[in-house]
Amino acid sequence: MSKDKPEHISAILARMQKTTALGETLEQAKIWEQWEALAGRHLAKHCRPHSIKNGQLRVVVESPVWMHKLSYLKWDLLLRINRMAGKALVCDAFFVLASDEDALSALEND
Repeated sequence: MSKDKPEHISAILARMQKTTALGETLEQAKIWEQWEALAGRHLAKHCRPHSIKNGQLRVVVESPVWMHKLSYLKWDLLLRINRMAGKALVCDAFFVLASDEDALSALEND
């Protein structure tokens, strides 16, 4: 782009999305944005994404019962997420009880 001709912000962001870590972060943010559609309305009421690190999605779950249910749905959920992204955005998922969320955050900050 020349200095005398302005470039539209969408073109700049599209280029940055392809060439920087910003693109991966924006794609990951879609998981939060579309969580209800990805997990299903009923399931989404009982769990939510917490973080992604090294392709591993951490999901906070309200109870052991829902954690058990999610363990059966894990691969289907990963498939939905990766289909939405159009690539292998996440390779695994870990479920953490909401009561352990502070400990999880502390571990991730280390």
